[in-house]
Amino acid sequence: MNFFRQLPVSSSRACTAVKLTVLCFALYFLLAPLSVSAATLSTAFLPLKINSGKDVQELTVRADKLFSESLAAHGISLMPRPKAESMANYQGSWPPPPAALQSISKATGNDNVAAGNLTVIGKQISVDLKVFDALTPNSPKYFFSKANNVDELTTAINSVVLDVLAYTERDLRIGTIAPEGNKRIDSGAILRKINSRAGGAYNPATLREDLKAIYSMGYFNDVQIDVTDGPKGKNVVFKVVEKPTIAAVTFSGTDELSEEDVKGAANIREHFILNPAAVNAGAEAIKELYKSKGYYNTTVTTDISFPNEEGAVVTYTIDEGEKIYIKEISFDGNSAFDDDELRDQIETSEKGFFSWITASGLLEMDKIKQDAAKIVSFYNDNGYMEARIGEPVIRQEEEWLYLTFNIEEGPRFKVGTVDVSGDLLGDKATFVDMLTIRDEEYVNRSAIREDVMAITDYYAEKGYAFAEARPVMNKSASGSRVDLTYVINKGELVYINRIIIKGNTRTRDNVIRREIRLAEGGVFNSKALRESSQALQRLQFFEEVNITPEPTIEPAKMNINIEVKERSTGTFSIGAGYSSVDEIIVMGSISENNFLGRGDQLSLSANVGGKSSRYNLGYTNPHLNDSELSWGADLFNTEREYDDYTKKSNGGGLRIGYPLIEKWRIFGNYTYTDTDLSDISDDASWVITESAKVPVTSSVGVSLVRDTRNKTFGATEGSKHMISTQYAGGPFGGDAQFTKIEASTSWYFPLIWKTVLHLKGAAGQAFENENDKFPVYERFYLGGINTVRGFEYGKISPMNDGDRIGGDQMWYTNVEIIFPIIEDQGIQGITFFDAGQVYGDEDQRSDDDPESAVGLGIRWLSPMGPISVVWGYNLDPRDDEDSSVFDFSIGGTF
Repeated sequence: MNFFRQLPVSSSRACTAVKLTVLCFALYFLLAPLSVSAATLSTAFLPLKINSGKDVQELTVRADKLFSESLAAHGISLMPRPKAESMANYQGSWPPPPAALQSISKATGNDNVAAGNLTVIGKQISVDLKVFDALTPNSPKYFFSKANNVDELTTAINSVVLDVLAYTERDLRIGTIAPEGNKRIDSGAILRKINSRAGGAYNPATLREDLKAIYSMGYFNDVQIDVTDGPKGKNVVFKVVEKPTIAAVTFSGTDELSEEDVKGAANIREHFILNPAAVNAGAEAIKELYKSKGYYNTTVTTDISFPNEEGAVVTYTIDEGEKIYIKEISFDGNSAFDDDELRDQIETSEKGFFSWITASGLLEMDKIKQDAAKIVSFYNDNGYMEARIGEPVIRQEEEWLYLTFNIEEGPRFKVGTVDVSGDLLGDKATFVDMLTIRDEEYVNRSAIREDVMAITDYYAEKGYAFAEARPVMNKSASGSRVDLTYVINKGELVYINRIIIKGNTRTRDNVIRREIRLAEGGVFNSKALRESSQALQRLQFFEEVNITPEPTIEPAKMNINIEVKERSTGTFSIGAGYSSVDEIIVMGSISENNFLGRGDQLSLSANVGGKSSRYNLGYTNPHLNDSELSWGADLFNTEREYDDYTKKSNGGGLRIGYPLIEKWRIFGNYTYTDTDLSDISDDASWVITESAKVPVTSSVGVSLVRDTRNKTFGATEGSKHMISTQYAGGPFGGDAQFTKIEASTSWYFPLIWKTVLHLKGAAGQAFENENDKFPVYERFYLGGINTVRGFEYGKISPMNDGDRIGGDQMWYTNVEIIFPIIEDQGIQGITFFDAGQVYGDEDQRSDDDPESAVGLGIRWLSPMGPISVVWGYNLDPRDDEDSSVFDFSIGGTF
């Protein structure tokens, strides 16, 4: 028999034939399901006999359950084991003798009886079934399947059941099912769209739905069903006629937009299966693209032709029309707020002078709908709780569009009494004090939402993850005031069940877990959850960090899913500068911040100039044995040629760190440096000649650091504070004898228009613990991209006999305004004012005036890493100083 999805009609006689055919189909599809449902299944299934050396009882229960579920999927019931044991002897020979089987067949009214064994040999399990015909019980049919372990038992039983049903119910089962005629569309893709399956029930109604499902794929011009009888049941074939492929897609009329952009919007490609609906959808997408660019009257027509057998040619003909802008945005029905106030609330704007740059005045329907919602929110936040806005009206007059928002303001409501009730944790006053709605004269929905968030977050921090705060508003009798009560339902106290980490292929689990402020078995805490997310992001090991609480079957327990997307953690940086001393200076470093996935840091840096070089190899373990104790080691080599001497140093050091209270951490270090001063000129300062007699510096240092910045690069809020001291000599040996104290504080304040004010101040004081034991190279110097910009590195220094000898006191300050240039790309601009000075016993300037500079800069968190470019202007240059200095640095990832 054949079922046709499409029937050609060419004449009135054909129409009559179609009507008769449709009538036959209707009768068939109405009656066929009745015949299937009316048929009775003719096989009685007995529970399996279990043959196993151990766990017989457990295996029996499991086998009966799986066997029963497999049969139930086909509308068949397994004979209960007690009933089967009363009708057949499970302790005797198995399967039962023919006489017993005939008795079971007669008692159950079935033509066939299926009985078999489940046998365990080692780890392998075999399932054997024999099907006995009551008329010829001495000629049973054998069916067999096996499982490699208990977990595969379900599959084995299902396989045997399907084989038995395919044999006993051949007229009511599908033996085979497959598509035919498909060349480009995979057969598996077709079969996944249908519900009928080989071995399953043969149901014409289901096949009819399967035919519709295949046709709805959009890949076929015709779909037919062919059904024939086979040894295992009905052989079903879906005969399909594929639509042609697209040989070419052409566009005409694209003048204002690039053909590539239009082609991308249409999303129709060569070698796609031709789908007229998709072609038309592409035309609509092209029109929407043009609308977003201001071409409101663009028309797009499509044409599908078949010039040869290679496939179809799809042609889009575009009439772009003229670009149309919004001439005027008006509001109707507003009396509380004027048009200008409402325009400030929306993103859509009228055409402006710079519309060719800013795209102002373009009509975007999605944006207009969002603007309507913003207007309603604005009214809701100013007491108009019942404000409504109608569908925006767009009117076109010649080359202009006119947009009107129709507003129904409604009455304005003042805030009445404010109360809190329900499950209170502590005094009511605690909750009432945190409500910002109390400070509002008129009802403000945004304030109410913030209050709800504050209350629920308060509870979530104490473990009540599902706490609710429902604002109940009651209008006064006069209708001009609203009394507000927050009704709190704290829910159950929630504990952490499991912390599940996903997405880390390189970073070890313990590196992530040690940053989590929650513990399995502990009480849920939303604040700790936020801090955990921030801690993981600060590692800078991941592009994305998503921490999601997930309810479990037990209401009082919750899983925490942590999903990360790893990023490259190896970095390199390159910087360059110019000075009259070194000419070109090249700085570079290479580091791995997640060494071996352990979270350790390994770095090598170099700074090479015409007259200087510095190399440093460093290692840091931020969490020794997953504790809060960090440690590190450094090896370094430096060399620099000064006007009056050459300095060479070799050394190393050890570092440790540990958190104190809140965000404060304490760091300690020990450093050993062996320095050689050579090529000392005859007229060098006595400070330099004395320093040559102090080669070894053995020192310890302690510092306190507090860092609350939201980002290490491009911070917009937070602060960083540091105070440190270094002690050389004394019980630690060495030649140098001095003490240095330094402190700095840095603050970030967000301003309007996404600008940020950055203030930094730093100061230092040094002491000679023994005369002439404070080397010139350990003293303070300022200047350069990291201290006072507009000066070359180390140029701010006291002088002695024409030599810069450094000082024992210093201070500097940086004032920056940071503003976005291209926010999406992470490009920021800066304007700055820097000032500072270094003091000593021999300061060349008697008035001790500070050195100062202003300048401009650009910072970019590029795909390669941070890039900084700075130009500084010296406000009062000395005779030997440049009036301006240009510095830059480049970084990247690998």
